[in-house]
Amino acid sequence: MIHTLENKSNKALFTWAKEIISKKFKTVNMLGCHDGIPVLDLKGKDVNGTYNQGLLADSEIENIMNTIIERGGRVKNLYDPSGKKISYYQVNATFFSALGEDEQKLLLARAIQLFMPGIPQVWYLDIFAGKNDLSAADREGSGGHKEINRTTLTINDVEEGLKRKVVLQQLELLKLRNTSKAFLGKIIIHDSPENEVTISWVNGLEVAKLQANLNTYKFSVIYTASGHEISLNY
Repeated sequence: MIHTLENKSNKALFTWAKEIISKKFKTVNMLGCHDGIPVLDLKGKDVNGTYNQGLLADSEIENIMNTIIERGGRVKNLYDPSGKKISYYQVNATFFSALGEDEQKLLLARAIQLFMPGIPQVWYLDIFAGKNDLSAADREGSGGHKEINRTTLTINDVEEGLKRKVVLQQLELLKLRNTSKAFLGKIIIHDSPENEVTISWVNGLEVAKLQANLNTYKFSVIYTASGHEISLNY
């Protein structure tokens, strides 16, 4: 998802979505989580257990990792017995900070997540556009990298957060995902220019469609409700 938004390209995202559909994978999809953002999953293994080309090339992974690190993220790597790094394993950051703390990017990432195949899972801090907690990570020492994305929210934090537009808009999208019968039907990944994302769900007369521009991060959601077509622009 971060690669998609930063590079304004739907290629890797659509490759993954189409593979889920064609192979009938049963998936839970998420953006951020308590353990950070996995990187190892982007690379495949051959029969000998050697990591090879996956969804992204090594250079693409390297570029995204550097971007997230520049934005305050921490990294966990895999090493061989001699101490040489084999691969990135995980990057620790809030998803909001990983996106440069850009609210429009976060909102679009959430919309795409909700339209992807699988069951969406949402980390509480991402809903509230939580930022990297660098002091918590530093306080816990060498093993405290995960604390960067585990900030405890007080009742006051939640109440104040629920006044923010980016929070309310995410909740609006989540409500649609949880209530529209369109998402019980068939998903369609539309052929689109590389800088656009168009995904529909169709269940009889019930339809929900996402149309996004990766250059501007603006998007619309068009859906049916009680026989009427409703359009939301973000």
